[in-house]
Amino acid sequence: MPIDISHIERLAKILETSGIASIEIEQQGHSLKLVMETGEPSLPSPVLVGSINACQATRVVARADVAGHFLAGHPWRATPFVEPGQRIEAGAIVGLVKVGLLYAPVLSPATGIVDAITAESGAMVGYGAPIASIRPVTESR
Repeated sequence: MPIDISHIERLAKILETSGIASIEIEQQGHSLKLVMETGEPSLPSPVLVGSINACQATRVVARADVAGHFLAGHPWRATPFVEPGQRIEAGAIVGLVKVGLLYAPVLSPATGIVDAITAESGAMVGYGAPIASIRPVTESR
């Protein structure tokens, strides 16, 4: 049974309002993958370049690799993995995404200072959802 275009439009609206970046559905030999554009252009226009300050241009984002419920800290501990203003190393755990009984770590893509945790602990997050904003720092020796 093919997927009707009205179902695709409805799914796209749900993704957009939920903040979920993508969804993939497989059904009896048919598959559908919807990926929502973030609105961030892949190549900035000259107008955008002039309006981005140095801090915004160098910020990186730790993103969820799976869809599930975001946890800012381990369920057995009272403290979060990271907090705004904290210095972290590349590969450090910034949170967990709970999928059923499994916990998938969300890792920092760079060494830097945590600007913000953008996902709310306990909230449902989608694949590719932004979890933390990090300002990279370089080591000078």
